[in-house]
Amino acid sequence: MPGIGIKIEGVSVVYGGWGTKPVKALQDVSFEVEPGEIFGLLGPNGAGKTTLLSVLEGLQAPSAGKVLFGGEDISRQAESARPRLGIQLQHTALFEDLRVRELIEFYAGLYNVFLTTAQIQELLERFDLVEKANTYPRRLSGGQRQRLALAVAVANDPDIVLLDEPTGALDPQARRMIWALIRSLYEEGRTVLLTTHSMDEAEALCRRVAIIHRGQLIAVNTPARLIAELNAGAMIKTDLDLPLDTIQPLPGVIQARYTGQHLELESHEPGETLVALGNLARRQGLRLGDVSIRQPNLEDVFLQLTGQAFEA
Repeated sequence: MPGIGIKIEGVSVVYGGWGTKPVKALQDVSFEVEPGEIFGLLGPNGAGKTTLLSVLEGLQAPSAGKVLFGGEDISRQAESARPRLGIQLQHTALFEDLRVRELIEFYAGLYNVFLTTAQIQELLERFDLVEKANTYPRRLSGGQRQRLALAVAVANDPDIVLLDEPTGALDPQARRMIWALIRSLYEEGRTVLLTTHSMDEAEALCRRVAIIHRGQLIAVNTPARLIAELNAGAMIKTDLDLPLDTIQPLPGVIQARYTGQHLELESHEPGETLVALGNLARRQGLRLGDVSIRQPNLEDVFLQLTGQAFEA
């Protein structure tokens, strides 16, 4: 099934006015999501991610700009665009008096898609909900509710799937199960756009990401390219206590600093730096104890682009 692309052109959303100070939730945001890719909308809470998703879902009219699905302006072609969408909200509202099987059938019916018993069973099996088919949603775990929300989102066989924080508050095992299901949507050729404030989630799932900060688009690229453009080294952290002027000349060191009780070194050659650091420690009668090495990531990208540490 070929996916369809999304084009966002100069979208702004302004709240308030008429006596109250206007709030610019989105400011002239433009980017494209290619057909059949997983695209991440990345930023801290309050950045404008959910507002943009609301525009894509047709729940929020933009103050300026437009959105196109496969070349069609959704503000003008709302009725034809809606069936193409599968939507999983950050907090999906489920009818608590319907069982899991009934919910899948009901939500598909909202799109005039009437599933057969075999099709419902296939969705239950795919999202590992067979044993919960006759269970009410209030009795599901967090991971099971998220899998049900995904099953509901694709019950109408959409071309585009919009996911708002699909793994928020889940434990690591449940997160990885959801990640596998999202990858399966991509493998079917669907276009997937997800919002997240999890940097590792974006790096694990998304071919490209857009970083949103205070309602503005500040970067669009692959995670690897954004990280490479930093030209930053690996970060070495240890509990050694040595004068910084003896550490700075070590091979590969870009900069060294103390943060709290830890020594942090940024290095382009972490292996050589560690060997030299161990030798220096022994000459001082010290032992190189706990050491961690972290490669540059999207949090470092955000810090460089905004001058602020990323806060979920």
